[in-house]
Amino acid sequence: MIEKAYAKVNLGLNVLDKREDSYHNLETLMLPLILHDTLEINILPNKESDDFVTCDEYSLKITKYNLCHKAIDVCREKYGFKEKFDIEIHKSIFVQSGLGGGSADAAATIRGILKLLKIKASDEELKELAIKVGSDVPFSIFNKPAFVTSIGNDLEFFSHNRKDYVVIVKPRTGLSTKEVFEHGDNFKYKYHDLNIIKEQFINDNAISYSEPINNLEIPAFALLPELYDLKEKLLNEGFDFVSMSGAGSSIFCLTKNKKLAKKMETKYFKLGYEVELTNFLI
Repeated sequence: MIEKAYAKVNLGLNVLDKREDSYHNLETLMLPLILHDTLEINILPNKESDDFVTCDEYSLKITKYNLCHKAIDVCREKYGFKEKFDIEIHKSIFVQSGLGGGSADAAATIRGILKLLKIKASDEELKELAIKVGSDVPFSIFNKPAFVTSIGNDLEFFSHNRKDYVVIVKPRTGLSTKEVFEHGDNFKYKYHDLNIIKEQFINDNAISYSEPINNLEIPAFALLPELYDLKEKLLNEGFDFVSMSGAGSSIFCLTKNKKLAKKMETKYFKLGYEVELTNFLI
C-alpha cells in the first residue's frame, strides 16, 4: 500500500524550559505542506524475517534503526502482532531541514501498518504511539494545522483557507536538531505570543513581526552562519513572510504572488541551494 508522509513548517516557535528528561517544553504553530515523501508498505510473507526499511536518499540508506523501525516496534509492542514489514521510502522532503521528514515517515508507517492489519485505533491511542517515537510524530499523524505544546503531545487543531505559495530554500549543509537544542541552552530566548500570529494567519492578514519568531534561529545561525546570510537575502526578495522552520536548516517564504514564487525558485536553485515550491495542505 502507499502512504504519504507530509512535510511541515513552524510558523513560530517558543523554546520554554528544559525538562528533567532532557526534552524541552515548546510552543509552536505547525502547518502541513503538500510536499511529501511516499512510503510503499507491504507485509512480508515470512513472519520470521526482519523488518526492512529502505530509502532512495543515499545519505539515509545505511540507517538501520531509524524512526520507521522504532514506529514498527512501538506498534508491535502495543498490539502484539507477529507480521513483519517491508517499507520503501521515496524521499522528496529535504534531510536535516526542519521540515519534519523523519517524523512524517514514522507517522506514515504507523498509519500504514495499522491499515494493513485492519487495526482501528482512537486518536488518543495514535497520539500515545506517536509520542513514543518522537516529539513531532503526533502532529504528523494527523496532518492538520495545530498549536502544539509541551513536548509535542498536546495539539490544538485549527483551520485556515490561506492560498500562499511556500518557497523553501535550504543550504546543502544540514543541522542536527539535537545539536541546535543543545547549543540553544546557552542563550536566553524572547517569548512571542503565538496566538496573535495564529489569528493573523487564520484571518489571512499580513503576519506582523520585526524579529525572528522562531527561537531556534539564534543557535542555528550561530552554528551555521550561511543560514543567517540566506535569510537576509530572502528578506529582500519581496516575500510576505520569511522564517526558519524547526531547528533548520530550511528557510521558508510565503507569498501570494505566483510569479515571484516561481522566479525565486529558479533563482535560488541556480545559486546552488536545495529549493522546493509548494503550498499548504488544507
